[in-house]
This record gives sequence, structure tokens and C-alpha cells, in this order.
Amino acid sequence: MLKILWSNLHQSYFIVAFAVGIIAGMILALVFRINYFSSPVWIAFVLLLFFVAFWKPKVAFLVIALIAGMFLAFFRVSDELISENYVRQFYDQEVTIEGVINGDPETDEGGTKIRVGGLKFGEGKREVGGTLYMMVRKNEELMRSDEVVLSGRLMSGFGTYVGYMFQPKIIKWRRSEPGDWILNVRNWFASRVRRLVPEPEVNLGLSYLLGMRTGLDDELNENLRTVGLVHIVVASGAHLSILVGIMRKIFGKISRFAGLLFSLVLIMVFMAMVGFTPSILRAGIMTILTLLAWYVGRKIAPWRLILLVAAGTLLISPNYVINLGWLLSFASFTGIMILGPEFKKIFYGKKEPRFMAGIVITTVAATLMTLPIVLYYYGQISLISLVANLLILPTLPYAMGLVFLAGVLADIPGIGIAVAWCATKLLDFHILVVDFFGQMQEFLVKIEPYQAWVFGIYGLIVLTCGLIVLNKYARKYGRIKA
Repeated sequence: MLKILWSNLHQSYFIVAFAVGIIAGMILALVFRINYFSSPVWIAFVLLLFFVAFWKPKVAFLVIALIAGMFLAFFRVSDELISENYVRQFYDQEVTIEGVINGDPETDEGGTKIRVGGLKFGEGKREVGGTLYMMVRKNEELMRSDEVVLSGRLMSGFGTYVGYMFQPKIIKWRRSEPGDWILNVRNWFASRVRRLVPEPEVNLGLSYLLGMRTGLDDELNENLRTVGLVHIVVASGAHLSILVGIMRKIFGKISRFAGLLFSLVLIMVFMAMVGFTPSILRAGIMTILTLLAWYVGRKIAPWRLILLVAAGTLLISPNYVINLGWLLSFASFTGIMILGPEFKKIFYGKKEPRFMAGIVITTVAATLMTLPIVLYYYGQISLISLVANLLILPTLPYAMGLVFLAGVLADIPGIGIAVAWCATKLLDFHILVVDFFGQMQEFLVKIEPYQAWVFGIYGLIVLTCGLIVLNKYARKYGRIKA
């Protein structure tokens, strides 16, 4: 039954058209601030359109599926914009807000940065969507999932945040019992690793394994950004793929179902530990769909997978479309899964490239697809980022594995220390590479950020690949004709 359902889903272009409609509708609704589709009646209308399109499998009905997706996006964005408009009326006023801390608080010398969602706002404690960004006085006791009540001046938001507060007064905060047990397990495991691996190596190792970036110092963060390696400390698809690959090798020997089951459990636990950030949410959903396809013996086209997951995550939060992590995550995945294989065909034909050649091609593809986004937001790119990636990426799985084993074997005399020593030395190498290349400012190309013309690079990429493919087929045709 599962195989039949998956086959029908996989082969249907209607769902793809529906997903394209959602993505296009999200962009249109956010750009033109369309907020008059909040009535539940529109959900019934969308369902009617979708079932008509699915019931009548004709090309003409693809348009109906597309329209259905757009109206669903309008409905979802309307709710978001209504909440945002409600919050706007409190800008530049003293307000009291209740909410829940999303993600790990980040503490440095300037204070503690928190993101608060689940907002209850204004008189009557009206519940609204969105997230507030706040800088509070240094408080190392605050944790993810803590409920807080804050009072202060609300200022206009930026990026995906509906508002910003600087050093609001924390009236009270509460941690439910027994609290976020997944977070407690993560912190317990991290404390075991910290017993054996010193700083700053342990901070880098825990960012690899558990997405805990709060311990990374500002200089290392800046160097990572300079050399284009910030993606290695953001828990995403690469980290999840490594962990799932290990799980499938171990439990796949028992049975195919065991490999699927334990991989799915690991995905959910890992996502809960890291937090449901845009990049990990994208990676988790894509990995789950890929695993299901593997289990039923099917393949799902990467472009379909990208469209479906993009639409699904945007329905969760429409503001992901302007979230840097979400954009980089999808751009990188698109480069690896679509552009990378095309490069392999161009340079190697039907042959499989060797290990290092494969890494070079994959890294170049991912870098090219993320280049316009990085230039737009940061206004700089390093010409030697490829070299830094090639030095670190091949050893990243070993670093993650050694850090994990250091935590598991922490109580075993001798063995735990030996594993931790190996982990420390490998992480030392990573820090050395980042610091070394991070100091080479002469290889930085800088422009003014937020220049829309940089997205024209995507047009050049498509045009160049198209010309190479056309030239290849033209030469092949010429030989056949001769």
C-alpha cells in the first residue's frame, strides 16, 4: 500500500504544480502584503480546486493546481501579516510581553540575545504570530523553551523578526518541570564531552555535532564567515546525512526496516536537540522523504524534492523566504543535487569521479549556488574558500564521530582520554585552517551589500551550463554525421 501511494505521489505533476503555486503565492503575498484571505472559507476553496485538479489528470488542470497553491499561500500569509500589523501599533511604546524562548540564548560580554515566540501581546494578552529579537542583560540561566514575561520599549523589527527590544526588564521567567528533556539530554552529553576536550576545540566540536554555536568566540565566527565555512557550524543537511549514513550502515545490516526506523528516530531526536531552525527543518524533511523513497525502492527527482520541501516549510513560516539560513540551505542543496551531477556529466561523462574530484565538484556547485545570496547579504566572498572547504570537509565526519565517542566513552579510563585527544588534535587542525585563511584579507572580494544585480549570477550559471551542454551535443552530432 505504501509503495502504491508513494508511486502515485511521486509520478504526479499536480502536487508539484501545487507546490510551485504555494512558493509563488508566498512571494506575491509578502511583496504586495496581501492580507485579505484570512477566512477559513478559502481553505475549502483550495481543497475543492486541488481535488478537481487531481481528479482530472489533464495538462490544463495543472493551472488549477497552481492557483490552488497560490490561494493556500495567500491564506497562510494573511494570518502572518495580520499579526504583524497588530504588533506594529505598539512600536516605540513601553509594553509587557509573554512568550517562549526559541533556540539557544547567545551570551557574550554585551549581554544575552534571545528570540521569543508564542507571543501574548497587549491588553487581553492577545496571541500573535512572529518572533521578537531581544538583547537582555547578561543571564546565563536562561534556556530554550523557558517561558518569560518582559517589559520594555518595542522597536521595529528587521529581517524575519516582527520587533526588537533592547535590554527589557525580565519580570519573571519559568521553566516547566521536568522541562525540555531533549535539551537536558543534549546539555548532559555536552558536559561529558567538555570533561575531556578543552576549549576552544570543544566549542567547535559541539557546534558540529549538536549545533551548539553559543561557545564559539567572535574571532572564530568572523574567520568562518570570511573563508566561507560558516555552514559547517550550522547544523544542516551535511551533518544529518553523516549521522543517518552511519545509522543506516549499522542497523541496515539487521533489516531494511530497522535501518529506516532507527534513522527516522535519529532524525527526530537530532532536530529536537538542535532546535527547529529553518536549515535543520529543511534538512530533516528532505532526509525523511529521501529515506522513505529508499525504503520503498523509489527515487524522487531532486528538483521535485526541493519544490515540495520549500512549499512545506514556507507553510510553516512564510518569513522563511527571507531567512538567510533557509535560503543558503536550499541554495546549497540545489547546487549539490542538481548542479553537481551536471558538472560531473560535463567533465566525466558516465564515469564516476574520484573521491577528491567529487568533493571539488560538489563544493564548487554548492559555492556557486550560494554565491549571489552571500554577496547580497554579506557583500564579500573569499577566493580561497574552496581550498579551505577541501581541507576541512573530508575530515568533518571523523571530527563528529570522535566528539560523539568522547562523550560516550567519557567514563572509561584511558580509552575516553585517547579518543578525546584524537578529537582535540583534529579540531585543532580545523581551527588552524580557519584562522590561517581567515587572515588572508587580500583574497576577499568586497562589494556593497543588498545589491539586487548579484542574482543575475544565476542567469550566467544557467547560460554557461546550457552552452557547454549544447556544444557537447553539437560535437557528438557532428561525429555521428561524419
